[in-house]
Amino acid sequence: MCGIAGMFGTPDSNTKVKKMLAILGHRGPDACGIHTEGKLSIGNTLLKITGDMPQPLTGTGSLVLNGEIYNFRELAAEIGLKTDSDTELLFTLIERKVRKGIKPTNAVFSVLSKVNGDYALAYACGTELVLARDPSGVKPLFYFYEKSMVKPGLAFASEKKALAFTGREVKPFPQGGIMGFSTENGKIAEKFTEKSLKITQPEKRISAEKEAIIYLKAALEKAVELRLTPVSGIAFSGGIDSTFLAALAKRIDPYVSLYAVGLPDSHDIAQAEYAAEAIGMKRNLKTHFLSPEEIEAVVPEVIYATESTDPMKVAIGLPLHIVAKTAREEGKRVILTGQGADELFGGYSRHEGFFEQGVDVLDREIYSDLENISAINLERDDMVAMANSVELRVPFLDKEVIKTGLAINPELKVRKKEGAYIRKYILRTAAEDLLPPKILWKEKKAVQYGTGVQKTLDRLARDYGFSKKQGGHIEKYLSQIASEKGFDFINER
Repeated sequence: MCGIAGMFGTPDSNTKVKKMLAILGHRGPDACGIHTEGKLSIGNTLLKITGDMPQPLTGTGSLVLNGEIYNFRELAAEIGLKTDSDTELLFTLIERKVRKGIKPTNAVFSVLSKVNGDYALAYACGTELVLARDPSGVKPLFYFYEKSMVKPGLAFASEKKALAFTGREVKPFPQGGIMGFSTENGKIAEKFTEKSLKITQPEKRISAEKEAIIYLKAALEKAVELRLTPVSGIAFSGGIDSTFLAALAKRIDPYVSLYAVGLPDSHDIAQAEYAAEAIGMKRNLKTHFLSPEEIEAVVPEVIYATESTDPMKVAIGLPLHIVAKTAREEGKRVILTGQGADELFGGYSRHEGFFEQGVDVLDREIYSDLENISAINLERDDMVAMANSVELRVPFLDKEVIKTGLAINPELKVRKKEGAYIRKYILRTAAEDLLPPKILWKEKKAVQYGTGVQKTLDRLARDYGFSKKQGGHIEKYLSQIASEKGFDFINER
């Protein structure tokens, strides 16, 4: 996990990218590197997890990568490459294709088509710059480009705040997108936009419950195994998603730490304690008791990290921010979360309404949720974790888990029995041999309510003088904090 940044279009691109990397320093405290060729500079801030390979990597072209390639050892073995670096493997595969005369954009597309991982990258070669992002958008990437040479023509970075000084309208790079930009003759032009690694609906569907359980459990077991490291922990709320992950992780690492946060009398603390004991991991649980004073103190940090004063983003991001901070203090560099399970298996209350409209509607909406998961959830989660130099890994968004999950018929995801709905039915059923019924079939509170954070923000906003009756009091409070702290890069509302 790292931070990446780059700029094309000005003679001082090197200086500008150094400034961007300084802003992204929290994403990679272990090293910082930059490569400049003409008016193009690309750079990286490194958080060492897989291997110890400084970036950018240079050869025929140059590469910066933010992310993890989970099947890199398998791909390395196929070409006889001995390496402990996923970045080196990716660079080697791309370079080999380029040296054979394959255009850089096509080379990147071909290589990433074989990859199971989460990534945002930039590859520069000759007069072409290629940007790419994983299909779920687990790793963030923002950019702008203009053909005009009055100002820098192109810039990209892992976080929007690193691009704020340009004064340009910055937008998120599309999930699964691959774009090649021509830098020929000192001008910038978008060249290839048709390349995409977008998530697609599988042709073959799984309708039998037993078959679905077998394939889903196998895919999820492998996804957890690929993501666990000696410096891993699990964000743990005691709900079905995090408890299932913990039970699977226990088989691989019986000592893996579970991190729970909440006010002392909160639902999530009680649920996490019950769930940890139920799966024999009581000793693994690390509980951080929040206080109103601590919540108030970290609100500015969360606003800065999420680049937002949106009440929901802050309320959801704050507990994970504390989890990551706690884990980092214990030497952890990786946290697994259950993000993606609700989207893939119909876990939201709105999915009940879609079910009532027909299974085809539910199927379509689940796919739509996955298409938009980055902007709604993943960018926020990545940023609050990386504010503490901790990488998030999401087993439910593993390539094979998504493939299997989408193949499972929607009627196995939402069930209606005796007038009551069972959401994420197939996921709960797949965990039956690992979890007790009280966890399997219980609906969990949303994190902002389960931890007590939402209630505390409500009180803080009123204490700050904003009336609840007038509406939007929490957002007004957050906007006031952002203004007082000088967070000028926040302009969403």
